[in-house]
Amino acid sequence: MSLVRRFIAFTAVAATALTLGGPPAAQAGPTGTATTAAAVTVESLGIPLRDVLMIGGIVAPGPDGRPVLWSAISGEPAHLAAIDPATGTTVSVQELTGAPGSYAVAAAPDGTIYVGAYGTGDLYRRKPGKDSPIENLGRPLPSESYIWRLSVDSAGIVYGGTYPGARVFAYNPATGATRDYGQVLPGVQYVRSIAVADGKIYAGTQPDAHLFEIDAATGTRRELPLPDGLGSGTGLTVYDLNAYDGRVYARYGAAITGKLGVYDIAAGRWTDLIADVAGLDVSEPGPKGMVYLTRAGHLTGYQPETREFVDTGLSFAGRVVNNRGIGWVTLADRDWPGRTLVGLLWRGEMFRYNPLTGRSDVVRTDVPGEPIPLAALSAGASGTVYAGGYLNGGLAKIDPDTGKADFQRFSQVESVLEVGDQVYLGAYPDSRLYRYDLGKAWSSSEYSPGPAGTPENPVKLVDLKSYDQVRARALTDAGDKVAYGTMPNTTLGGALVVVDKETGTSTVHRPVVTDSSIVSLAYQSGLIVGGTSKDGGYSVPPPTQTEARLFGWDVASDSKAFEFVPVPGATAIPALALDGSGRLWGLAGGQLFAVDVASRTVVQRIQLAPGVADSRGRLGYDATRNVLYALVNGHLLIQVDLATGTPTQLLDRSAEFLAVHPDGRLFLGDGPEVFRVTVG
Repeated sequence: MSLVRRFIAFTAVAATALTLGGPPAAQAGPTGTATTAAAVTVESLGIPLRDVLMIGGIVAPGPDGRPVLWSAISGEPAHLAAIDPATGTTVSVQELTGAPGSYAVAAAPDGTIYVGAYGTGDLYRRKPGKDSPIENLGRPLPSESYIWRLSVDSAGIVYGGTYPGARVFAYNPATGATRDYGQVLPGVQYVRSIAVADGKIYAGTQPDAHLFEIDAATGTRRELPLPDGLGSGTGLTVYDLNAYDGRVYARYGAAITGKLGVYDIAAGRWTDLIADVAGLDVSEPGPKGMVYLTRAGHLTGYQPETREFVDTGLSFAGRVVNNRGIGWVTLADRDWPGRTLVGLLWRGEMFRYNPLTGRSDVVRTDVPGEPIPLAALSAGASGTVYAGGYLNGGLAKIDPDTGKADFQRFSQVESVLEVGDQVYLGAYPDSRLYRYDLGKAWSSSEYSPGPAGTPENPVKLVDLKSYDQVRARALTDAGDKVAYGTMPNTTLGGALVVVDKETGTSTVHRPVVTDSSIVSLAYQSGLIVGGTSKDGGYSVPPPTQTEARLFGWDVASDSKAFEFVPVPGATAIPALALDGSGRLWGLAGGQLFAVDVASRTVVQRIQLAPGVADSRGRLGYDATRNVLYALVNGHLLIQVDLATGTPTQLLDRSAEFLAVHPDGRLFLGDGPEVFRVTVG
């Protein structure tokens, strides 16, 4: 489907309702008979979140042969742009058809540009020349859906690292053949970084941190030791790799910061470990053998022989300050003599530094914002609809009548809860929780600062990096508290965090349910009720549990009150909702179930999508009609009359998010687009 849909009208079709037997100690209630709904209309409200996101880049010859900054711009689809380092303007923008974005942009010695896509695993090629098209070479490895990074050797052979098989491949453009070097380590899913030097391939994993040296000719593989000071590498990622002049630069940590190890290939040992370094690349050596990197928010020179640091005076503001492609160019400008270092930042800024003069600047490029896929959709009691953005992030407040969106640059927002004049935001990574005061001006020093002196808003209340948590998928209002549930990063077992509304103080509970993430929450009569998933935030390590559980947390005693499996065989309970009578409903495995919390039993079951094992699902309650709405398996929208237990299928169309407005209108999210649904 196209990204921007015009008005679309649907006529509902009847659904088949199945009744399952109740669990022990409870009898499932009747489901009733399926009926045909009144007409349903769906209207596009457009795309509420747009911004620039450039997460893969390289400095290389451009369309006319002069050096440019090549960058992959995330979007639907993504684009490959060439940016003039003298002006910050784009000289070429071409579509990467079918790709949502890329971390992996690399250049061959002849000027050919290669792009490896995330989400599809396709490899793209742009040969040198002003009007050269972009070719999709397809998936080098059919089993792999992500190409995380690319590197090209002096012969023009392209090497890549993949997910979910943690494989390394080599593509030979002369023959079109692909060589599969295999999985680097059994049980690992990510080769997150790659570099090549002198016939050796260097491949880094996530998680845990392993760095392999592979002989490109023979395929012989050996693991390099970790630098002293990293411990076992558990929970770490070899996020970035570069190789220059007999050294490998390996950054251990996460997307934002980590420790950069410097490895002497000939000596076979680590010579340095540098703290507080951001990615994605260390530059090639420049004058006096200096390489340049982002350290403690500053562009910093580093001499690997002497281990000397030089502060360039160029600093980058914000939480995410890593560069997206960095290299050397010669500018035809007397103010920038000799070689100038240039690079891109993830939001579309270009930076420059001249080591001869010490001059530096940051220039806003003309790269336009692209649609941002949704990561959250919520309707508040005030009537405002909130949309959170994926990857490049952001928060949009949407007028439900006009569709007009007020966008703010922010983190990836995975959950939104409006409570009075406060909005709580669950953010990725590190399972952070923020509180946004609607009555005050927006000003985020991490992502989008307001005028000087503007108080911080949203305010960060909780950061769970030290608990190895990454996603914040579930939020609920719990009286004088707010609770949120999380998914872990490189371990198993999510956290339940209870936050005092008045003071902002929090209590973190982990583990709550053995090796299980917390992906849905509700609150009833002093109990926080949660639904779990067997998977972690990155689906690694492999799960130890086989079924999702429902648990209750007693707020007064601050302890777990119960835990049981409501739907045997279901691997996640992605949604919970309360109806007007206070009864709790859950969704799992395509089955809607009602729970009597007092007796800890399931009292009614309605199978909405027979045989569905998908962990996706959304629920919303409409008090005006006393109906529940369920979005199942990413495409089925079903209305359930709670008075009769009758389910009615309203729509069968792609959608990942569902929100119910206080007036009964529905809002669906699909990709970057939001739709308003009216049931006649």
